Amino acid sequence: MKNEILRMEHITVAQNEMVLLNDFNLHIFQSEIIGLVCINTNGQDAILRLLSQNIPIQYGRVYFNEKLVNSYQHGPMTMNKVAIIEQKSRLIENLTVVDNVYVMRFGFKKYLINPRVLEEQLRRFTQDADIDLDGNRLVSSLTAYEKCVTELLRAIVMGAKLIAIREISNVLSTTDLLKFHSLLRYYRDQGFSFVYICSHHEEAFKVCDRVAIMRDGKILRVLDKDQFNNDNVAPYYIGEFAKVKREGLSVTSDKGILTFKDVCTEHMRSLTFTIVKGESTVLLDMDNAVVQDIVGLMNGQLHQHSGEIYLKNKPYTQKLAKHALKYGVAFIQENPILTMLFPDMSYLTNLCFLVDKKRNPVQLSKRVINSIVQEYEPIIGNDIYETDIMKLKLQSLYDLVYYRIHLCKPDIVFCIQPFANADMYLRRHIVELINQLKKQGATIVILATNIADSLAVADKLIVVSKGTFQAEYPRDEFYLFNSESIIL
Repeated sequence: MKNEILRMEHITVAQNEMVLLNDFNLHIFQSEIIGLVCINTNGQDAILRLLSQNIPIQYGRVYFNEKLVNSYQHGPMTMNKVAIIEQKSRLIENLTVVDNVYVMRFGFKKYLINPRVLEEQLRRFTQDADIDLDGNRLVSSLTAYEKCVTELLRAIVMGAKLIAIREISNVLSTTDLLKFHSLLRYYRDQGFSFVYICSHHEEAFKVCDRVAIMRDGKILRVLDKDQFNNDNVAPYYIGEFAKVKREGLSVTSDKGILTFKDVCTEHMRSLTFTIVKGESTVLLDMDNAVVQDIVGLMNGQLHQHSGEIYLKNKPYTQKLAKHALKYGVAFIQENPILTMLFPDMSYLTNLCFLVDKKRNPVQLSKRVINSIVQEYEPIIGNDIYETDIMKLKLQSLYDLVYYRIHLCKPDIVFCIQPFANADMYLRRHIVELINQLKKQGATIVILATNIADSLAVADKLIVVSKGTFQAEYPRDEFYLFNSESIIL
């Protein structure tokens, strides 16, 4: 008989008259990884807080390790043996791995610390799990993957009964994510339990033993491993993407608009590929090694050690790249709401920000601004008149980012991790916005470190591993792509 680690029965949590968890039910057993696939982000924070601490709830009961720890009658505010690992590290940057794993954990009571003893204890854990991690390194020098491993080791050492993992695929490359999944399976087999929170079912299917589908703080269905297929998920959120029409090629020519030929940088090794005009291409960087180099080369912040870059069959030099938009090259950064918008400017000022820097620039006269309003008001609506953009919904802010680029009419747009930190509804909207750029005639290059929903808008997939070209798949061969075979 399986030992029950956590049982949440009919949980309702409300705050400021907003229901965060709605009749929420979840069972987690020892030695299992259960996935929580969130169609939207509603309720995620409430779940993590409730897992960690027995806060007051409006209705329901929580059992931890088969003991009643919380109920609607009394929220004792006690802590549970739960660890949380997510994108933002909880480690102390200026301390070593050993210090974070042992010294900075709850319950450590020694006054005299023998570093060698702690290092030896950590070495036993890393050797048993086949982890390559130096305990004397400062956390500030670790990669995102190494930080996740350090947090996992700390959770194991502190004896956490349950470890929650949230949305780490946004910070880990495909290669690192697979390695981290292997570690989760290893510790699952050692008796630890995990709840793996993500926004895409395919990610959860790769590592989980069961998967619960959640929307608006309510569990809609729980799937056992033999039920892991798209047909069982389709009624809940794949249908959202079925409503989005994928734009065909805006240009019928198969002429290359961008070519990298034997390009070498610190992270690239004779990287060669061609982007076809009018297509949407996903460039999947398996190791998260070359994405920033590609951006740097295209915007003039980096110069290649060797090799050539051609834009529309002409050499694309660093001098030209420093004025990328003038030559039809645009960028949509990762987390663009934080990196591309100016909160102290109005919607219209943000929208027009690049029109004097694009090809055929125009001065922002009153006549030009009125013309832009006339063109985009039917698309954007009354948001275009908003003076405080921070009052707008997230979807409206994404509209602002993408229509700013749309206004510049670029030849090629680099979208960097466009679906990072987006729930399913926002992902669907981003797909529509990318299609609007493509319909206008732009060539789309999605720079990604994991697939997420990128293939929903793609005509081609280019795979890069260890800084060099590995494979290329047209749309009708996407099913042949296997991330594990590329790594091997």
